[in-house]
Amino acid sequence: MVETPTAATMRLDGGHPALELVNTIYAQVGGPVEHDVLGTPGDLLTFARRVGVAGEWSASTPEAHGAAIALREALDPLLRAHLKARAARSVLPTHVKTAAGTAEVAPALASFEAAARAAQDAAWLAPGYAWTWDDADPLAPVHRLAHAAARLLTGEDLELLDCCDACCWLYLDRTRKGRKWCSMADCGTEAKKRRYIERRRERRAASK
Repeated sequence: MVETPTAATMRLDGGHPALELVNTIYAQVGGPVEHDVLGTPGDLLTFARRVGVAGEWSASTPEAHGAAIALREALDPLLRAHLKARAARSVLPTHVKTAAGTAEVAPALASFEAAARAAQDAAWLAPGYAWTWDDADPLAPVHRLAHAAARLLTGEDLELLDCCDACCWLYLDRTRKGRKWCSMADCGTEAKKRRYIERRRERRAASK
């Protein structure tokens, strides 16, 4: 029996906190949601600690939970729009405001920009010139996620973005040969099983 994933048990295959946030939804693109591991503020805190954007003394509130869900809903279409444009061999601008500035994703872009601006407004520059947020603020984990997402969308790592052939999760492909699945141990193994079954079926049909 397959266990229902939770914020504590979901795989972290994205290779980036912002992608892990998008991957908290289990569903095919455009299809019904199978699992949402961020069902409660407590789930958000568990997830945030796992991906390194919440401290030991961090807390979560309904407001923070709602902000995280809104950020996830904005990020998903922006990232997939980039993949779609790249697949179509479009000329991709280097700045996210124009790269995703189509009517299709305009609401998502506006929502994401608001989250990124809120994160910047809440931050201060710590010694060593690193942006930081007060862990006493329940929104701090969401601000860190928004800041990380902004760096991804405007940085070179965006060209490493890919989508699993099986489950539609997003990940950064840092391999040299090219990676087809979010996880070789999960979707990759299932894909190999399906190919094996299909080949066996074809051999049986040919021998009759």
